[in-house]
Amino acid sequence: MRPVALVTGASRRLGRAFAEGAARAGHDVAVHYRSDPAAAAETVAALEALGVRARAFPADLRETGASRRLVEEVLVRFSRLDLLVHSASPWVEKAVETVREDDWDAVYSVGPRAAFFLAQAAAAALSEWNGSILLVSDVAATKAWPLHVPHASAKAAVEALVRNLAVALAPSIRVNGIAPGIVLPPGDLPAATVDRLVAKTPLQRLVAVEDLVSAALFLAMNRSMTGQILAVDAGRSVV
Repeated sequence: MRPVALVTGASRRLGRAFAEGAARAGHDVAVHYRSDPAAAAETVAALEALGVRARAFPADLRETGASRRLVEEVLVRFSRLDLLVHSASPWVEKAVETVREDDWDAVYSVGPRAAFFLAQAAAAALSEWNGSILLVSDVAATKAWPLHVPHASAKAAVEALVRNLAVALAPSIRVNGIAPGIVLPPGDLPAATVDRLVAKTPLQRLVAVEDLVSAALFLAMNRSMTGQILAVDAGRSVV
């Protein structure tokens, strides 16, 4: 029986890339999505073309109990869980004076709150297979991004979860985090803005998706790493 990965936010962008990476590493994949069943179906088809089993699972992680229900549904379908990748994350770009309480709640409920309750719900199944959890952070967790305060602070909370869950769930479960730099910029972000951001990185290039995914798989599979947060950011975090 192949190992099983649950990847949140897996219908598009980085979540889909992590799901495809898990499939190439030999995992059957549970594809979580919130609101785009067509995109989720495309991801499932792409994963099945890689020779693994895949199935889409809808869930709005903002809702109370949604994280636990998602894990339970995955276990009913696949009977085991070896890897949990929490990639889903809302993106709120607003000046401080325009941020509303529902913006804050959306970012935190899908980010650190869902991360905790997904881990809690998955712990028993993961421990049975000495599995691992990978939480997706961001270089924003350690930077001042004044137009993304809820996002940056939520990612800092995710990194605190990595350290605390790594201790709380040891020795049978490993918990690590990965902090991407500039990778897959939003399509509506002006090219000049992307160029300006890239110019600030020591390597002066975007992070390649394949580099990020290979680093994520390394963290997920390395049996001697836990509680670590790996920046894959072309050097952005050191300047």
